[in-house]
Amino acid sequence: MDIATFYAGFDQRVREIVAFGYEHSPAFRRRMEEAGLTPADIQTTADLSRLPILRKEQLVELQRQGPQLGGMLTVPLARLRRIFQSPGPIYDPEPDEPDPWRWAPAFRAAGFGPDDVVINCFGYHLTPAGVMFEEGARAVGCAVIPAGIGNQAQQIEVMAHLGVTAYAGLPSYLKALLERAVEQGHDPRSWPLNKAFVAAEPLPPSLRALFEEQYGILVYDGYGTAETGNLGYNGPERQGWHLPEDALVQICDLNTGEPVPPGQTGEVVVTLFRRDYILIRFAVGDLSALMVSDTPTVIQTPRLVGWLGRSGESVKVRGLFVHPRHVAEAIRRVEGVQMYQAVVVREHHRDELICRLVPTSAADHAVLRDAAAHALHEALKLHCKVEIVAELPADAKPFVDLRTWD
Repeated sequence: MDIATFYAGFDQRVREIVAFGYEHSPAFRRRMEEAGLTPADIQTTADLSRLPILRKEQLVELQRQGPQLGGMLTVPLARLRRIFQSPGPIYDPEPDEPDPWRWAPAFRAAGFGPDDVVINCFGYHLTPAGVMFEEGARAVGCAVIPAGIGNQAQQIEVMAHLGVTAYAGLPSYLKALLERAVEQGHDPRSWPLNKAFVAAEPLPPSLRALFEEQYGILVYDGYGTAETGNLGYNGPERQGWHLPEDALVQICDLNTGEPVPPGQTGEVVVTLFRRDYILIRFAVGDLSALMVSDTPTVIQTPRLVGWLGRSGESVKVRGLFVHPRHVAEAIRRVEGVQMYQAVVVREHHRDELICRLVPTSAADHAVLRDAAAHALHEALKLHCKVEIVAELPADAKPFVDLRTWD
């Protein structure tokens, strides 16, 4: 599909959601008024660039400004199905409707259907990923095992005994499960497990090939966020992420906010057409680009080339965003730290966050290590490795990402 035609197809929905949000969401009305705009000024998708982008840091503050998530909700909290909390903290309201995060097209494109039993290893609890992908799999007729993350021995037993045919979760976690199964004497190639849908962390070609060649599992990947749901997914060709047709995903210039041409890197900016929660021109914090390709594809929508980095300071570790500020806040609560450095590394296709601490002279090393590990887990919802070191370079950055994706 021609990219200009694709985006023009959103014009009517853009007009309608802007008018609705202006009338029913005090927070959105303030944004419009501060920009000197009324709904009459935004009649097409192209006109949206007149509205300044809303960033994650602004969303955190906005939601704190009074009831109804700062005036972003247009319905009472009790009318929602679920309310999640993702790092920030940001509250992610879920509407009471089928497949509310719109992942069904991604699962359908990956070959999931009524004959599949899916083990869902995305995280449940306060974050939305587990429920988000469960709803998508259910929408295409799958039975779902809500496994979450952890208890691998039990998960392997379930996969072997119930004849699980499909997996949803992090690619690194699938690799860990399969390797653990082999260690326990299983042969995953003898299982009916033949497909996987993965998201929330990069899927390098080497890892995709490993799944197919060693285990016979065809892996599709997708892209989305806790705030917005589905923003792109593999088609049968598994080259790039097809843009959804039920949300407006644009690639915009980091400085001007204007959409950039295909092939040019920019930040991912999303407009949802939900009536219960007005989220318009929201920058999710990721970089990507629209793919330039003349090759025909089964799914007709334009594609993103993939994930090209972060536009801010946050990084994603094992599917969760980690901001240097959150690490700093956690370490400040720990007594006995003279200096620290948090380092993100990737070993054997698995992310690790290592926090190196220089202790004060009076600090008990074992107590310090335990206290820091606990504080970091509380703040980040991740298990971090804590190392006590004698010193760090005077110019050591407090947060470093050393990962490569090959």
